[in-house]
Amino acid sequence: MKQIILIISALIFTNMLPAQTSVHDEKDKTGTLLILVKGFASTEGQLMVALYNTQEEFMSEKPYKGSIMKISANEELVRFEDVPYGDYAVAAIHDINGDGKLDKNILGIPTEGYGFSNNALGKYGPPEWIKASFVFDERAEARIINLEYGIPKVAI
Repeated sequence: MKQIILIISALIFTNMLPAQTSVHDEKDKTGTLLILVKGFASTEGQLMVALYNTQEEFMSEKPYKGSIMKISANEELVRFEDVPYGDYAVAAIHDINGDGKLDKNILGIPTEGYGFSNNALGKYGPPEWIKASFVFDERAEARIINLEYGIPKVAI
């Protein structure tokens, strides 16, 4: 609940700032993207969030922007500033052991938490770009990712 109030406050504050007047195209506009990651199984380890801006690099080791933070609650808020308007997808990992990757068991099933924008899921791995991507075109926008552990309950 505290995180939701924080998101609302950040959105209100950002929208109260004076509007920028510019002769530049829409492609030159930027905003703040807030990602609320929920459902941590524990506060062990770290949260890794990757922001992708192209289908070709989605789920690669080269995201457009990234964030790594220590986990202190059941939900954490990640803030990406100066994000140009466009198409994006987000991947989040609860890296419990801090090794910088999503660990899997011998069958390939994740043993750590994971989630994607739009809460998209794939049947046998990450979702397709089309399911996880969204259009970012606001001065401030919030997205919520609910973490999954193990086999997803429902694959979209």
